[in-house]
Amino acid sequence: MKGAYSGSTGRIALGRRGRLLGGSAALIVLGLPGIAFAAPEGASASPAGAEESAEGAGTGIQDIIVTARRREERSQDTPLSISAISSQQLKELNIVRLEGITQLAPSLRITQASGSGNSPAIYIRGIGTLSTALYVEPAVGIYVDGVYTPRPSGNTFDLPDIASVEVLRGPQGTLFGRNTTGGAIVLTTQAPSEDAGLKADFSIGSRSEVTASAVAQLGRIGNSPFKVRLSAQAHSRDGWVRTPNYSPSKWGGALYSYGFGAAVQGDLGKLTVDLRGRYNNVESYTGWEALAATTVGGTYFRNSGTANGLPFPIGVGPRDYTYRDPRTDGRSVAKSYGGALTLTYAVSPALTIKSITGYTGIDQDLHANIGGGSTRGFVVNPVVAGQNIEPVSAHVTPYNPGHQKQFTQELQLLGNLGDFNYLVGFYYYDEKVRENLTTILNSPLSATTAVRLNRTTIYAIHSKSYAGFAQVGWKPSFADGKLEVVGGVRYTEDKKSLVSNTVSRTTTTTTAAQSRKDKWDNVGWLGSISYRVSPLVMAYVRASSAYRSGGYNAPTVGAPPFGPETAISYEAGFKSDLFDRHLRFNVSVFQTDYDNLQVNGYNIATNTNSLTNAGKARYRGFEVEGQVVFGNFRMDGNLGHVDPKYQEYILAVGGVPTNVASQAKFANVPRWTYHVGAQYRIDTGKIGGFTLRGDYTGKSNSPSYTLISQAPNTAQVPLFGREDNFSARLMWDFESNGRKFRAQVFGENLSNNRYITFASDFGAIMAGTFNRPRYYGVALGVEL
Repeated sequence: MKGAYSGSTGRIALGRRGRLLGGSAALIVLGLPGIAFAAPEGASASPAGAEESAEGAGTGIQDIIVTARRREERSQDTPLSISAISSQQLKELNIVRLEGITQLAPSLRITQASGSGNSPAIYIRGIGTLSTALYVEPAVGIYVDGVYTPRPSGNTFDLPDIASVEVLRGPQGTLFGRNTTGGAIVLTTQAPSEDAGLKADFSIGSRSEVTASAVAQLGRIGNSPFKVRLSAQAHSRDGWVRTPNYSPSKWGGALYSYGFGAAVQGDLGKLTVDLRGRYNNVESYTGWEALAATTVGGTYFRNSGTANGLPFPIGVGPRDYTYRDPRTDGRSVAKSYGGALTLTYAVSPALTIKSITGYTGIDQDLHANIGGGSTRGFVVNPVVAGQNIEPVSAHVTPYNPGHQKQFTQELQLLGNLGDFNYLVGFYYYDEKVRENLTTILNSPLSATTAVRLNRTTIYAIHSKSYAGFAQVGWKPSFADGKLEVVGGVRYTEDKKSLVSNTVSRTTTTTTAAQSRKDKWDNVGWLGSISYRVSPLVMAYVRASSAYRSGGYNAPTVGAPPFGPETAISYEAGFKSDLFDRHLRFNVSVFQTDYDNLQVNGYNIATNTNSLTNAGKARYRGFEVEGQVVFGNFRMDGNLGHVDPKYQEYILAVGGVPTNVASQAKFANVPRWTYHVGAQYRIDTGKIGGFTLRGDYTGKSNSPSYTLISQAPNTAQVPLFGREDNFSARLMWDFESNGRKFRAQVFGENLSNNRYITFASDFGAIMAGTFNRPRYYGVALGVEL
């Protein structure tokens, strides 16, 4: 949907936090070179773990080295659907957060979900999870330096030191740890380099947005076998959803974050030690707007707003304007930290032993006015007896602290034996989460009266997972390396326990408590055959299964657990580099059959978010990725199509189990995703090179609901709106005496296209959030 933003989209100014970030950037840039310059002049850091995607830098398209099959290989040699994104691409497109990569892979959608501190909701091939609550099992796995990081609020960090991103599309249940029925995103940070160097970036843009980051390669420390890398980043912006009585730094959409990272790598003969750690602190504000309402709900909130001088607008926006409930400050804070210790011991070409030990944690406190606004109205059960006029909203979260601690251990045995390569592994996962969820809901009883529900739910979940897996690849000698046959199997056992209690107060008080333990297991498998038709053309077929653990709807005390989701996927495709590697053209077609598909939705009967097992669903589709490089001209694009269909969806209707598959929709799933970008570079010699680039990214309209009977207000807002993002940038780069300088002027969402990123029907009110309006800025960078 289109909408005009009435705010000052062109404002570029440094507020209090902007000045703070600017000062921080200066300290980073000025303070670290003293270390970096210990290297000879001209020395620079070269990221490890991935080759730069240097399209256009040479005579043809170059590759990124990926680890999608837990060993290093060219992305074009990997017989599965994978989009490999280099640090160079992230830099060129000024992508600083995870949601920015949505344009670089087909069938990928990343938006903001619920009220969880701008946490990303990730969908691949139509499979994902809108809820980012700590009790929900994701359908797309995120891996950072080999460690599974399942909680979205722990994945809100910026990307200052990423070497590569791999988007693995489709079920990945054999080699990857947990919950990848939709796919996986693998993030690899830069490894320490032999030589010292410094990379620093700074940008300023609309709404006082400032980003600053630095990556310092300290090189080898003295005569020791250890190399060190340090990184730091800070990011701040004002919001765009105007909120009376608050400064722009606290409007909806505002963000303030900072983080630090470090890596130490040592080569001790046959043993390699790699230790990496990170810390991130993200503070954000979300601007919810009321989109629709029941007749009684709309009348009550509108009348209350008129009578008390605090308007409560309702209707499809965006208005970029809302009143925040005084019972919450709207501020969500998520602090995440983690580390990965990887030990690799090369016994011989036939055997390498690898251990990956991970520890992560999240401390969050989420405050939100997710009911879409606030006013003052009459309630029958006021906080203060006799004072019946008080703040009212459809849904307020004044207090929601949560904590997560996770330990993982993976052991791999891998190697080559003649025509065979193999990998055998064991995986252990231990996670503890606890959350205190306090909400206030005002439910209208009539056009003039509402009742207030105060509810506090405290729960703790302890999850353990054990898995063993094996995969064998065979490249027979008689086929001259053209043929590869791969088979794999994985056994997983999940154990969970839940302790929860809730207190609900309206005109009466009710309490409930629950304690239970559950266990699920699964055997997954994979098989693929690939054949290299020519040195630069490969065709493949692949079939695999995947499993997504069952779990609990923790806020609804007494609700039965939802069961595991399983998937079987069939895929065929080819990958090709043509015309002396000037053209890359990759195509895949797929079908995935899901059983007990986990579907997320807001239950207006219990006033809680919940997951249910829908039954059976089939997803079919295709994907195309292309790239052209001729001289200084480069063009790239992708196209994805998914056609999902419920084959069975059992729902209790009037107490009778009923198949409602013909009525059910796939919420937040666009059938089409597409992107095209092109750039041309002019080399001037003495003053460097100039590159002009333009991009268009789009996603077709997607439903806002699964079943209208479960969320009746969605009939008024049945679609999220089509995504259309036009962007343009002019880039400059220059190198002198080994020092590299770069700058760019950029504009994003140039057509000011607006669409809903998340929506939920709370019964009386349906509320939602919108994407960011048009913005632009200037970015600077230096490598020493």
